[in-house]
Amino acid sequence: MTTVNKALAIMAIITIALVAYAFQTAQLPPATIEYKEVFYMNNQSVTFITKDGFGLFTMEIEPKISSFELRIEFPEGTSYLVRYGDETYRGTGTFKIKVSKDSLPNQVYVQFQLPKELTRKVIYEGESPEIRIVGEQVPFWHAEDIIYIKYRKEEKS
Repeated sequence: MTTVNKALAIMAIITIALVAYAFQTAQLPPATIEYKEVFYMNNQSVTFITKDGFGLFTMEIEPKISSFELRIEFPEGTSYLVRYGDETYRGTGTFKIKVSKDSLPNQVYVQFQLPKELTRKVIYEGESPEIRIVGEQVPFWHAEDIIYIKYRKEEKS
């Protein structure tokens, strides 16, 4: 093997390694998500709960790809009601659905209720549990948002 062929082989191996690394680390968002009832405070996205632990927010989704998995991970023991299109989903823990570029409307209404003990910690101890929203289609479409849950104290006049 000549020196030129060895150099070309080494360059090819390096190029393949770099392309494999790029595929492994690339994270492009599968959709643009705009939130309502979520506020930006102290460099964090925040949604507020009531004294009984209820909270809600809306997501407007504009898919960039044909279909992807949308996952909403709630704090442990949290019950949710999610409305997507004509469907209503109830459960606890993690919510998953496939979002299609063709499905309209792309609004997701999310209502949740924290368990009593966690609600107490949020209100009286200032704890900030999080809701993790993940959009993903393997191999390289991936986006994560974190929404912190807080309680807004009412000011008395």
